Amino acid sequence: MGDLSLIVLTTNSKDGAVQALDAAKRLDRDGWIELMDYALFKKDEKGHVTAREMDDEFSEKVAAAIAGAAGGVFGAAFGPAGAATGVASGALVGAGSMRLVERLVRDKSLEGFPDSLGVNSSMLAVVVEERYAERLDEELQKLGRTARKELERAEREAEFEAYLQRSKDKIQSIQGDINAQLAKAQAATGAEKIKIEADLAAKRAELEARREKLEDHIKEINSDLKSDIQEMNFRLELTGRTARAGIATGIDHLRRQLNHYNDELEKLVEEQIDALKKETSELKTKAAKATGETKAAVESHLLAVEFRLRKERSKLQDSFEERLLQTKQWFENLHVQSALAQAEVRDKLQANIKAAQNSLAELKAHVRMRNREDERAWKDIRQGFNKAWKDLGDAFDQANRERV
Repeated sequence: MGDLSLIVLTTNSKDGAVQALDAAKRLDRDGWIELMDYALFKKDEKGHVTAREMDDEFSEKVAAAIAGAAGGVFGAAFGPAGAATGVASGALVGAGSMRLVERLVRDKSLEGFPDSLGVNSSMLAVVVEERYAERLDEELQKLGRTARKELERAEREAEFEAYLQRSKDKIQSIQGDINAQLAKAQAATGAEKIKIEADLAAKRAELEARREKLEDHIKEINSDLKSDIQEMNFRLELTGRTARAGIATGIDHLRRQLNHYNDELEKLVEEQIDALKKETSELKTKAAKATGETKAAVESHLLAVEFRLRKERSKLQDSFEERLLQTKQWFENLHVQSALAQAEVRDKLQANIKAAQNSLAELKAHVRMRNREDERAWKDIRQGFNKAWKDLGDAFDQANRERV
């Protein structure tokens, strides 16, 4: 996904942040930027603060609960008279899996927030990829004061996880709409049936576009993770024994992330395969009932869907091959860790590595010998990968605890 930027806008109007959010959404719709996340705060004339996130409606309860839990740890940097400079210089602390509103409220560089918001004022915090930050910042400056900072690794991880979950939820929602329309189509006739089929085509196109977009983002973040792993492996070769354990642990963290995102990617592909199989079945039924030009059109559509189905199956096979390579590389990191451990721990870890290597050999054979048409085998392979990585991760963690 690349670098992410947080842009914060403060205005002296309670509706200014809403106008700014509308402007950001318009840029997103027109393809100039892509909104990753946002949080909007505003205070009315009675001093009540409301908060809204990308997934939420306005909710005073949410704002009050979060502000109460934070104990008022934000500051005057976001007062109505001051420029929002605090966020540009301070790091959001304890990012983890917290949502953006909570991370902002806990940001110690913004002491006193949201209490420091002036009456009838508002604030908008937006997360975008770095390549879009300049364009969005220029637009928001028309509506108030802005500050910008690049997110740290933990913050980027939290934002991408939130983006991943939102995307999956939206994909699931669209798939639910498709299933509902398919049920309607069973009983529909004439003009109503034609309308439902047109809606289905539009929904399927939207679903495919969203899946492809999410796949592209996962591939991009995986590419970044691979680059980071390569760099840390280089450092591992050059550093002394004392520092090697810390670097090996860092590589372990990155590889676990890589495995997690590969699993998410493969689930997306499997879902697309399932959807295409259903569409293929529907088209075959239609073709059997159709005649003349209608039959020719349905069969042409069927050929296109079957081509996409083969493409998705090939994509999944390639992903398994890539994961085999990554797992092999992770073994090398584990060997480094075992060499740094004390004798008793080293023996335990090496035994676990050997057992996992045997599992990997079985996985390798399963990947290359399986029947491509058997989707159940793919799910077994994914589960096999995840079990092997979990077992190795547990061994790695145990070795670290014993070493300490």
